[in-house]
Amino acid sequence: MVNVLFAVASLVGLIIIAAIIISLMEFRKEARVLNESLLRIESSLSPAIKSFTEATEEIKEFMQEANRITHDIKAVTGAGRDLAEEIEKVTRLISSTTLRTRASVEGLKAGFLVAAKVLKAKFLKKEASENEL
Repeated sequence: MVNVLFAVASLVGLIIIAAIIISLMEFRKEARVLNESLLRIESSLSPAIKSFTEATEEIKEFMQEANRITHDIKAVTGAGRDLAEEIEKVTRLISSTTLRTRASVEGLKAGFLVAAKVLKAKFLKKEASENEL
């Protein structure tokens, strides 16, 4: 009886070992199929990844160029502000110079008028006194 049980147990053990070997062979076959599928997916994704990388580089270059342009615009606006300040200073200088010149011209004009009146009065007085003689 022990021999029969041992034979049955050995047969069951052989069947289990055969089932394990068969399932390992199936797992190996499935692993190959899965590996091939992964390689196909990788090869189909490779161009997309490459184009994505190129697009990323182009976007990076575009952003760098946009930063340069922004920097240039800031420099131009700063120069424009400086120019506006200088124009304002020149305008104030011209305005104050104009006021001083106008005052000087008015003073000269008044001086000439007074001098003309004095000379006119003196010459008219002198002519009147010569005519009396």
